[in-house]
Amino acid sequence: MPDGTYLTRMNLAGQRRSHPGGVTVRVIDYQVDGGETARLLTDLLDPEAWPSEELAALYHERWEIESAYRQLKTFQRGRTEVLRSVSPELVRQEIWAHLTLHHCLNRIIMRLVDGEGLDPDRISFVKVLKHTRRSVVLQVGRSTRRLRQFMKRMATKVVRKLDNGLRRLREADRYTRHPVSRYIVRKKDGSPVASVGR
Repeated sequence: MPDGTYLTRMNLAGQRRSHPGGVTVRVIDYQVDGGETARLLTDLLDPEAWPSEELAALYHERWEIESAYRQLKTFQRGRTEVLRSVSPELVRQEIWAHLTLHHCLNRIIMRLVDGEGLDPDRISFVKVLKHTRRSVVLQVGRSTRRLRQFMKRMATKVVRKLDNGLRRLREADRYTRHPVSRYIVRKKDGSPVASVGR
């Protein structure tokens, strides 16, 4: 194609009946930070409507959702916390409460970077969460004027602690995690090597 990408056909595993002959995809080869070559397959076939550089950049951005899941499950809710509700209706209510809080914290982040020319990903969600938790009790019953003062103080703290270095690439080699055996490992002669547990 004019932009150097090309079309190919591929079969979808287990879906040969619904897609006889396969599916047409566009192949985009690009380099990650001038090094390793990556290959992206997409069903967005028009190079004018969907430039290859834009799709390659968006592909890396899509992994940001993993960070959002981690913010919700690990930092906001807490590693050891589980949903406390016992009925489906209350579980839905609790999930909505977590999502609403997560949205509010991200709105704070967006307000902090507004006008600063910063990428919102550069602001630490954990720091905003901690500052907000500390201030909730202090802010109860206070005026909106004091709330605005709090937002200014938080903006100062976050920008001050911001690391202005280059953002590291979020990628890692995939590996298979093998379960640890609960049984004694023995040599061929029958003598024990080690006893490991979970």
